[in-house]
Amino acid sequence: MRTKIIPTVISSLLGVTLTLGSGLLLATEEQKPAESASSIVAIVNGVDIDRNTLEAVLEMAKRSGSNAPIDERALLDDLILTELARQEAKKSGLAERDDVKAKVANFEDKLILNTWMQEKAAALDISDEDLKQAYDARIADMPKTEYKARHILVKSEDEAKAIIEALKGGKDFTELAKEKSTGPSGPMGGDLGWFKPQSMVQPFAEAVIAMKPGDVSKEPVQTQFGWHVIKLEEQRDVKLPDLETMKPQLRRQLEQDKMREYMDKLQAESDVKILLTEKTEPAAEDEGKDTPEEGGDSAPKTE
Repeated sequence: MRTKIIPTVISSLLGVTLTLGSGLLLATEEQKPAESASSIVAIVNGVDIDRNTLEAVLEMAKRSGSNAPIDERALLDDLILTELARQEAKKSGLAERDDVKAKVANFEDKLILNTWMQEKAAALDISDEDLKQAYDARIADMPKTEYKARHILVKSEDEAKAIIEALKGGKDFTELAKEKSTGPSGPMGGDLGWFKPQSMVQPFAEAVIAMKPGDVSKEPVQTQFGWHVIKLEEQRDVKLPDLETMKPQLRRQLEQDKMREYMDKLQAESDVKILLTEKTEPAAEDEGKDTPEEGGDSAPKTE
């Protein structure tokens, strides 16, 4: 018995026939151009399966990432089963059912819309200058420096001030962090590794940016996690991606932006009537109930 790369007819129907829209699969005799006898690999109740179809499925199997050996005959068997199922489905009269007709119409609309969107986006005029301007704007918003720091986290300002005094008296920062810090990095001497400012909560990031390598906080820094004493160990320039590396994502973004502009213009020039009525505000009966604090759902950025 052969080991099939696509083990069941159901797998074939889901994985193979979905490529029908791309022209990879079986076609009826009326839809297909005449094939030479040598290009036909099977005939199922008068319907040809050609070598190009089998090769396309073989290529899909190779790209699947499976390490299993690809059995050409097993794939052909699945194509035969798929064609038999297609023929039986066609004989069932499903095509005349209203629900099936609605789904076919919906699929057709989506296919036409997606094809139009893709071709419209591909035809947009996006120049090298457009890409350069988009690149410059993206780079301007990227952090240019990253930092390596340690910190000691305690519950009160007085504790933090006492630690600062102990450090001034010659105490080792790493050892004090291991002894005093309540944060997860305490056992590692408060080591936070390399980080970019936006990965930390704002007061902590602002304090670090204002420091020079070797500096220790002169005053405790308060965040929602407690009070921090910070030691900045190093800082370095961030290696920014070059224009060529970013071109594909910049082009996609520009295509989306230009398509949005086009659609906004199309809407403005079209006869569009909004019939949806605005919802009224809920009654004030909930007034006085507890509400989350502003930003309360956001995850903390540091310990």
